[in-house]
Amino acid sequence: MRLLQSFLLISLSLFFLVNPAYAQGGFAVKGVIVDKTGFPLPGANVMEKGTSNGTITDLDGNFSLNVSKKGVTLTVSFMGYTPKDVVVKDKTMNITLEENSKLLDEVVVVGYGTMKKRDVTGAITSISSEAIEQKMATNVFEALQGTTAGVQVVSGSGQPGESSSIKIRGTSTFSAEGVTPLYIVDGVPLESIDGINTNDITSMEILKDAASAAIYGSRSANGVIIITTKSGQEGKARIDIKYNHSWGTLSHKVPQANRKERLLYDQYRKEYFETYGGGNPDESSDILNDPLNSFFNVDNDYLDMITSTAQKDQVDISVGGGTKKLKYFINTGYYNEKGIISNTGFQRLNTRINSDYSPTDWMNMGSRISLTYSKKKGLNEGTLLSAVLTRRPYFNTYYPDGSLVGVFNGQKNPIAQVNYTTDFTDSYKANFFQFFEIKFNKYLKFRANINANFYLDKRKKLEPSLITDEWQKQNKGYSYNYLNWNWMNEDILTYARKIKDHNFTAMVGVSAQQWRYENETFVGINSSTDFIYTMNAFAANLDLSSTGSTLSNHSMASIFARVTYDYKGRYLLNAIMRRDGSSRFAKENKWGNFPSVSVGWRFSDEKFMKFSKKFLEDGKIRASFGITGNEAIGNYDYIYSYSPNSIYDGVGGVIPTRIGKDNLKWEETKQFNLGLDLNFWNSRLTITADYYDKYTDGLLANYQLPKESGFAYMKTNVGEMSNRGFEIAVTGDIIRTKDWKWNASFNISRNVNRIEKLSEGKAYMEGDIWWMQEGGRVGDFYGFKSAGVFAYDESNAFTDKWEQLTPVFENGVFQYKYLLDGKEYAGNIRQKTLPNGKPFRGGDYNWEEPEGTRDGVIDDNDRMVIGNAMPDVTGGLNTTVTWKNLSLYLGFYYSLGGQIYNAAEHNRNMFKYTGTTPSPEVIHNMWLHPGDQAIYPRPYNDDYNNARMGNSFYLEDASFIRLQNIRVAYDLPENWIKKLMLKNINIYAFVNNALTWTNYSGFDPEFSTNNPLQVGKDSYRYPRKREYGIGFSANF
Repeated sequence: MRLLQSFLLISLSLFFLVNPAYAQGGFAVKGVIVDKTGFPLPGANVMEKGTSNGTITDLDGNFSLNVSKKGVTLTVSFMGYTPKDVVVKDKTMNITLEENSKLLDEVVVVGYGTMKKRDVTGAITSISSEAIEQKMATNVFEALQGTTAGVQVVSGSGQPGESSSIKIRGTSTFSAEGVTPLYIVDGVPLESIDGINTNDITSMEILKDAASAAIYGSRSANGVIIITTKSGQEGKARIDIKYNHSWGTLSHKVPQANRKERLLYDQYRKEYFETYGGGNPDESSDILNDPLNSFFNVDNDYLDMITSTAQKDQVDISVGGGTKKLKYFINTGYYNEKGIISNTGFQRLNTRINSDYSPTDWMNMGSRISLTYSKKKGLNEGTLLSAVLTRRPYFNTYYPDGSLVGVFNGQKNPIAQVNYTTDFTDSYKANFFQFFEIKFNKYLKFRANINANFYLDKRKKLEPSLITDEWQKQNKGYSYNYLNWNWMNEDILTYARKIKDHNFTAMVGVSAQQWRYENETFVGINSSTDFIYTMNAFAANLDLSSTGSTLSNHSMASIFARVTYDYKGRYLLNAIMRRDGSSRFAKENKWGNFPSVSVGWRFSDEKFMKFSKKFLEDGKIRASFGITGNEAIGNYDYIYSYSPNSIYDGVGGVIPTRIGKDNLKWEETKQFNLGLDLNFWNSRLTITADYYDKYTDGLLANYQLPKESGFAYMKTNVGEMSNRGFEIAVTGDIIRTKDWKWNASFNISRNVNRIEKLSEGKAYMEGDIWWMQEGGRVGDFYGFKSAGVFAYDESNAFTDKWEQLTPVFENGVFQYKYLLDGKEYAGNIRQKTLPNGKPFRGGDYNWEEPEGTRDGVIDDNDRMVIGNAMPDVTGGLNTTVTWKNLSLYLGFYYSLGGQIYNAAEHNRNMFKYTGTTPSPEVIHNMWLHPGDQAIYPRPYNDDYNNARMGNSFYLEDASFIRLQNIRVAYDLPENWIKKLMLKNINIYAFVNNALTWTNYSGFDPEFSTNNPLQVGKDSYRYPRKREYGIGFSANF
């Protein structure tokens, strides 16, 4: 409630903050702005020359404006058209603008400057604010999803406030800290963009190749995303109000066994143990079937019990405007999302204040201030959803006396988990940016950027005694405080000159940046109450082994330069050099050099291409090569470290905790890019295609050490890796008439990853199911490959070459005369066994052995690469159809190929624990009797053989095609709204995550992890929602 009150107070303040007065003119003029075909130009600017009096055209190109007098001059402008000055002679005017093909190539933001898109020689993609608005994106990640070739955006989970991962042209590092792109917001490098309000954004540029990104040097190996926020425009104050409300429901439900199916499973296990022995059949089966026993006489659907329809509200109020000298933009937004799982949610309150001031013709200055507060209420999704899917459905959630069940028979009650667990994070973010620009003459200018950034996370978590342990019943409290602040200063000198047909620009700059990180962790056990989560309640019982604090610093100094040249806009050259020095490396390797060069040839301007002018507006070939870097390691990994919190025999001491390595060096990624840009029929059709080849050397990672060293690992440069692929993007205006418009864009990309070299050539396990080896790929799953389930004990029969035989029952005994393909066999019979010599039997998985290790003994040596998590191709399709004031937008994205290891299914179907409830599919298709042609093994895992972690049986196809966005919008007619003194009102309805086509059996095939090497494993992720909503936007 306080958060909402604060939002309303700030919002109302906007209306009184700036209230410029403009004199009303004495002559009213109206008219229409069209192109040479008579097509109206909505959003064209109409300004009374020499004043700040102006307006914009509506959807039909109409405008009306009060000017000071008859005979004044109006300046009319529209993107892609030549501006035009028109003298006001009559009260009604019809104005036609001429297309300017050079202006059709919009300006894009590049590192430390801007450039016409037609002159770009690197691989850069732009996303406009209009595209973001159509997608109904609530964060930057959603705005990027499916819009850009070569950019893969994967949601972390469906939990409100959860972040996502972004990969640009594959995985180029082994380091979890360095896998993300570099984010630049209004010229400021930021480590996180989670708190950015998409309604503040005017454009985003994605720098994908080294020629574009090398200007940012050591932090750009994974690409760069440049975000530019909105600025005020000269003219009257414009006030915009946007609001939407939505309802969210569970998009896909994973099947759970009901009471009848669980009792059937209990009966199967009882019969199995009676026949084959071993195990402990459920002794309470009689109680479970007693209709008078209320505790067991229930049929719970836990997923239904913890989920509900979730509501979300988002409102933004902004004001922008200004004079020739002073321009401003202020926006305040409030966002409140409830989770579809009870007791989860996310709130955000943000304010942005952007201003630009030009006191003289030779001086400009401006500021960008951003303030964000957010509150996330979460839970341990893995623990909760494990209980939801595996707890017995006939266990009541309340005892007969009405008290809530916590842990019963070793299983947590999910209702207790969602209602009694406290876990929330308060985040505070502030960014203050100021720039000063001085123009010495028309060629030379100087700019200074100063920035300070502050980020504080305060997390409180309480696990109540009710659900922590069935017997000890001790609660546990956690308090985490994380502080990150940094400052930056950049000084840049730019020289630009045109001499006849030669255009030349040179830029040189220096940069210094410093970060400070503080982290505090407090853990307490067994307080006197489950309702106080602050550390005061745990003061007498702090867990000293888990309590502590850290402090670290990181600094960087840089010098950079760029030279661009073109001749007649036909031959293009761009060269960059950056030199970075980082405190994360020892003196010998502290500095790194990151150069790049790119060239472009506009072949469409050549004389021999004159024949194509009727259809080819612009054609350009691009080529580039550059080196970018990565320094994403710990702040002190290159030096030895010690810990003072060691206690031995009651005496404190200092112990070594890390082996330093002073020859650590930068990761370097060399990238070659070849691109083609085609523009047909005055931008009715555009095609962009790129091929790239990336090679990363000096991969930074943890190198496993021998146990006798006393250390688990040390940070080192472990190897080399390549990524090669292509990208294609096609955009077209399919229909462009007065009443009808239809445009569409499609993109597709493919990346092939390969581990080229590892230290000493050693292959190793990464986590529990991933394998790293030379010639392999990041995301390779490593485990056992299943060839089905043995129908009989006698099915475990193989030839001398370990080819499986088919047992045939003749005259009361099994005969082994044939192979599976029907060929006859008359040799020796062999069996597969466990390492202890125990043979596999009917109902066991038949594990395959790789060539070279076939000895009939199934052990860890029989693991092999069984799949890979990386998709073959990714992309998106976005299309908008407009009829007069009504529009329909559809946004698709897809990921084809790759696999998911469904660890959630593996864990609940492993038959390891009596209390775990399998899925209905398993209960109805498990092996029970000799001869069963079963899909799943017998219901008892006595040797854990059938529960091996990492096996092909739980690998599933990760492919999906998703209709992510549907948006229907309508602009109310001008004659409806002009009495309300409004410029425009747009109302809309939308659906997000509308449909997903996939074969994956889990909640959703899309999820991400923090570790770039441990991808594609689904261990109970918070499910995604399907969202239905309505909203409006108004401006006046």
